[in-house]
Amino acid sequence: MPSTFLKNHEGGTGISMAASAQHEYAVYLFQQGFYEDAVSQLDKVLREEETGERWSDWATAQFALSHFADAERGFRRALELNPELPDAAVSFGAMLASLSRWREAIDMFEGVLPKLQPEARASVSALAEQCRTQLSPVAQSSGAR
Repeated sequence: MPSTFLKNHEGGTGISMAASAQHEYAVYLFQQGFYEDAVSQLDKVLREEETGERWSDWATAQFALSHFADAERGFRRALELNPELPDAAVSFGAMLASLSRWREAIDMFEGVLPKLQPEARASVSALAEQCRTQLSPVAQSSGAR
């Protein structure tokens, strides 16, 4: 799964220790494959305080459950709260690609490239290229009609 869930993004600025511990527990649940429980735990944490990282984690768990509409809503909220959150953008792009929403995925991947370290940039650039490859036959077949 996307790396967002594997990192602790809580900075400690105004975020309660209890909420931080609950978020860590949600990460643990996700890592163990208890996606619905992770979503429930993150629902509680988000009611206490919304952050881009928490929304991204919630969306990632929804994506794992194939709840794509909820995942999209969560990724959009994460990026609204923190536009500089590359993990959310990459995860959202991956979800869009999994749904064959190639153009949107390419836009998401290309938008995040400048925010990434060189190794991650190469991987995400390759994902964007794979989407372009998928987009080409679609564009060719619709243009032939």
